[in-house]
Amino acid sequence: MPSARARSIATLAAFAALSCGVTSGCDGCKPSEDPAAGKPAAAASAAASAAEGADGAERRKRALPAGDDRFAAQIAANLPRVPDPAILAPEGGGAGVELDNGTFRDRAIAFVRQVAAGGDKVTCDLALSSRRPFRAVVMAFQEGKQIARGEASDAGLCVALKGAARRAVAAAGGAAAMTSALAGARLVVELPDHHESMVESVERPGKGVELVEGLVPVRVLDKPLLARRIEDGKGYLLRVIDPRHKGVHKYYHAPADRFERELHTIYTASTALTLLKLHAYKPDERLLRLATEAAGFMMGMQSREARDRTAGGFFYAFDLERERPERRLVVGTASKSIFTLLELHGVTKDKRYLESAVLAAEWLISMQRPDGSVRSALTGQEGGAWKVQGKDSTLYTGQVLSALSRTYRATNNKKYLDAAARTADHLLARIAEKGCFLGDDYRKPNPISSSWAVQSLLDFAKAGGDQRVEQTVFRCADDLVKRQWRRPEDAYRYGRWQRSLSSSGSGWLAEVMSEVYHHCRKKGTEGCDRYKDAVVAAIRLLLQYTYGPESSFVVKNPQAAAGGVFWSVRDRYVRTDSVCHAMNAYLNMIGELGDGPLLALPERPLAERMALAAEAPGAADAGLPEDEGEEAAAGRSGPRGEDADD
Repeated sequence: MPSARARSIATLAAFAALSCGVTSGCDGCKPSEDPAAGKPAAAASAAASAAEGADGAERRKRALPAGDDRFAAQIAANLPRVPDPAILAPEGGGAGVELDNGTFRDRAIAFVRQVAAGGDKVTCDLALSSRRPFRAVVMAFQEGKQIARGEASDAGLCVALKGAARRAVAAAGGAAAMTSALAGARLVVELPDHHESMVESVERPGKGVELVEGLVPVRVLDKPLLARRIEDGKGYLLRVIDPRHKGVHKYYHAPADRFERELHTIYTASTALTLLKLHAYKPDERLLRLATEAAGFMMGMQSREARDRTAGGFFYAFDLERERPERRLVVGTASKSIFTLLELHGVTKDKRYLESAVLAAEWLISMQRPDGSVRSALTGQEGGAWKVQGKDSTLYTGQVLSALSRTYRATNNKKYLDAAARTADHLLARIAEKGCFLGDDYRKPNPISSSWAVQSLLDFAKAGGDQRVEQTVFRCADDLVKRQWRRPEDAYRYGRWQRSLSSSGSGWLAEVMSEVYHHCRKKGTEGCDRYKDAVVAAIRLLLQYTYGPESSFVVKNPQAAAGGVFWSVRDRYVRTDSVCHAMNAYLNMIGELGDGPLLALPERPLAERMALAAEAPGAADAGLPEDEGEEAAAGRSGPRGEDADD
């Protein structure tokens, strides 16, 4: 279990990796391959001047990972030219005044700005003492790129902040560059050993906004805030649609402001489905038109080749450079396309969408085994042959079960209900043997796979009316509710599920729980609010993974990133399904929410937090989730093409 100090260093490392990789020239890389978006190789640089001596340098080597020296040369060369102002006390004193969290952050940012502006005197009104010396880190970001970093330690907070600020100025080029560099940058100030971190506010320049492990936390959730984020998310989704082909990108690498050079059928389907939900929320013919155009791209990616038994499957991706589809047909892609096509048929009554969905359902049946399990994909080989990918995936099994159940409800053709029943029996047998917390050939037991079992069995229960299946849905949904992190003192994790570390996974779980909540209400079952509460908690979490004015300091183009839900603290790219799942949960729930505060996570008093950090190092580590530091259950450990949405 990582210590608080190690987590603070990891947060700084994430900032460094995000910024230093922006100029790496890896334009052809996917985010998971991009140095700017992958796991950081080294922490943000610690700058040392010759004046600090060998002892100070040795202490820094012990405190920070190897390779943390990106700005060392600039600092050594420029620090002598950076003014070293005298620190004055404010008029009227101020010692002994107990500061609140907000005031402390505002004053800390203002003080660092004073130092960065030059001059021979600065005023510091940060009356705070600690048994442990203050280690201050000051960073500066401009257009998503980290342009400066400085670190210093001292028993006095003002002295430590001044030293870190001067080194940040030196890292940016010294006194001559102060006006052109740091003046136009956003500052991040951290006191890692005292569990304090802040970023300079965009909406209140010169003031501070709380950071928790690299996130701007959402401490109060209400309906107006959610309504604003729905509008932001809508704007983001409209920007990911390719203007020529009408398909949708999977990744937007926000730190570098670029999309990958592929369009993905399943993400096009997910986006179109969310646009239809937005149209139902607030009717807008433009959204309906864009959904139909996206469906045109999807149907253009559907195989019609009956001779090789691929007819009905959907090609996974379209290569924009080669101008051709990838020869890979994934059952998840067909399943989620069916969801959208059936919804679009229900809205427009255009039979083309139903015909395409039925053809896809026929292909899904061909990918079933006699026992109801599912073959995952077909991959085109040289010479034209197709290779079957046969490993077991709970995610794909659930997607196929949902798609066949929905096709039966749309057509009333018992063939699809019978096929769905085979897969439902297979899934129910696994639950009877393993319990509700499921894994598969690709993943250890995790909430994403488990939630697909819940969603697919819910779809099957709606299609067939089997009360035994419905009882399993509620039992397994309750199992997931119990696994949600709900400690109110932990704003970083509150609302997250253990072993689901990505925004895509959290969004999908919120969407599933919102569907369970509505079904519970419709059936008149008691205790439905437990599902609603789980969704509200997850929504709060998702909002602090959403790019907005205050959280966009690590992106090149904040306007383009606005409304995007980034993957994780360390991986700040946006994956389209993260936005779609979050939006679906928002839209499913906003009509169920009251007008007052829905959830509040008060911050501990500043003096209490600082005292705990000083007197009991590591106290804040107690009770961390067991999965902290693991890869996200959805996305990284499955086969290519299998994500929370694939």
